[in-house]
Amino acid sequence: MKKKILLIHTGGTIGMTRDSESGVLRPDRFYASLLQVIPELSAIADVQVEIPFVFDSAELNFHHWQQLAAIIQSRIGAVDGVVITHGTDTLAYTASALSYMLHNVPVPVILTGAQRPLGELRSDARNNLVNAVELACADIPEVCIFFDYKLMRGNRTSKNHINFFDAFVSPNYPLLAEVGINIEVYRANLLRPGGHFHVFDRFSPALAVLKLFPGCAADYFQPGAEMRAVLIVAYGAGTVPMQTGNLLARVERWLAEGKLVVLDSEAHGGRIEPQLYESGARLLEMGVISAGDMTFEAAATKLMFLLGQYDRPELIRGNFQKSLAGELSELP
Repeated sequence: MKKKILLIHTGGTIGMTRDSESGVLRPDRFYASLLQVIPELSAIADVQVEIPFVFDSAELNFHHWQQLAAIIQSRIGAVDGVVITHGTDTLAYTASALSYMLHNVPVPVILTGAQRPLGELRSDARNNLVNAVELACADIPEVCIFFDYKLMRGNRTSKNHINFFDAFVSPNYPLLAEVGINIEVYRANLLRPGGHFHVFDRFSPALAVLKLFPGCAADYFQPGAEMRAVLIVAYGAGTVPMQTGNLLARVERWLAEGKLVVLDSEAHGGRIEPQLYESGARLLEMGVISAGDMTFEAAATKLMFLLGQYDRPELIRGNFQKSLAGELSELP
């Protein structure tokens, strides 16, 4: 008996068509007749298509993540897996957010997309979609991203290239599966649900992000009173300027105002270690916390998620430093 797979189409390049006059890519709704476009999907699974919205992924936010989580929650028990087609630009943000929302998800939830639309020559869409559906039939109970023959943990993944089909990387966690002539699932790398499935759907946008660059004046960055957390994207292992920009004094004021301040790195690979250098060590002494080896996408969505769950800063701080869905390698 074929597995039942829910395919949720949200938009993105994979489902766009190119305007014949301008050459601009625009969202389309042809996924309603998906099995006519890729008939081999029906040989893999009983695919049920749902289209809650069709947007360029740059338009998506936590309200759309809540819609997706509600759809998945309503179908758990009736389907064996979920595939979400999504624009690549914010795909890693959505995957990270859903990993926190879908606590102990019992079925695979696999996000995929394409660098070129399904209807175009040399598109990667068919390969990504067919393999995502096949992997959604397997026993992989977590939120993942499939792209260019690789299955990655969703909250460990970042978009790494604009032009290549191999567009996504998992810099700090090994692959969950690889697709070649055969499908190789690396079971030792998978999460295992530890309790009942539950959806946590509250988010807060009260997050401000400061991206440092040489010569930047910190005075331009003024997170208002409504901002409850500040995420600083620092250099390397977690260094910040101490001689210019008066950043340390500003961080001290944000902390005194009750804001949570988190230090991340612009580097994609490795774990941030602010204690190695004077500026980072000073920030830790002041009460700034580290993002560890989380991707920026995982850290930002995790902060918005925790800000939505809790009012008390100490609960947000404590939970941010824990691995909620495999997004963080905890120190021994």
